[in-house]
Amino acid sequence: MNVSRKFKRIKIEMRTPIAKPGNGQISNGKINNLLLIGNGTGKEGKRYLVKGLRGLLNHSMMTIAEQKGIEICHSSNKVETQSGENLLPANFHPNGACYPENECIRHWLMGSINKRSVLRFKPVVIVSENGKRKATGGQKMHIATENRNSLMKDTMKAIQDFGDRYIAGKFTLVIELLRELSQEELGFLLKSILNFPEMGFGGAVNNGSGEIILEKVALQEVVRTRAIGKKGTIIEEEKEKNLWKEMEEGLASW
Repeated sequence: MNVSRKFKRIKIEMRTPIAKPGNGQISNGKINNLLLIGNGTGKEGKRYLVKGLRGLLNHSMMTIAEQKGIEICHSSNKVETQSGENLLPANFHPNGACYPENECIRHWLMGSINKRSVLRFKPVVIVSENGKRKATGGQKMHIATENRNSLMKDTMKAIQDFGDRYIAGKFTLVIELLRELSQEELGFLLKSILNFPEMGFGGAVNNGSGEIILEKVALQEVVRTRAIGKKGTIIEEEKEKNLWKEMEEGLASW
């Protein structure tokens, strides 16, 4: 006996010549949600979790919709500052304000606190491609840290030590589709992905860091099967089929 699941996913292969991630925790315990937020330090070496890719898609969707003059959710649910200054550009409404009466395409795909997203982002875990301790269970990239310190004025006394982490290389983002998308919804999602290189990601984007180069985008139909073998061993198998025609029709519809 086994269990199986049939679904669609988008697999995005990309690379960055260099990106400067966030440097972990910041004040009041919150996490810097730019790119890289932490690591495991076991005997098998360090693993790092790439963050900010969902936010990158959110902002890319806003750009694509704005170019076509379509009103969608903004990434923020705040309308104005304490002094009454408007925070939302034209053709945007607060995140989730359209639900459920007049739900926009971005909210249907990405969701909000009011509704779950129809997209599931698989975690992107990267490991160093070099170093003494080889980590397993991640995508290999070049990871380096530039150590710095700040000195007290007119002295050589260090008042803050910190490290800027840099990454370079290829990585893959997988987005599972939890529901069937219409051609228009699929086209909007794919064109937002195609817009990634115009956005940049991580810290120091305006200083030449955080470039994204797309290498391949594929829409796939996947059948995942899981069974229990001898002595309780779990056997998992995936069969995938590329849906090139469906992807082309989606792109043409937007």
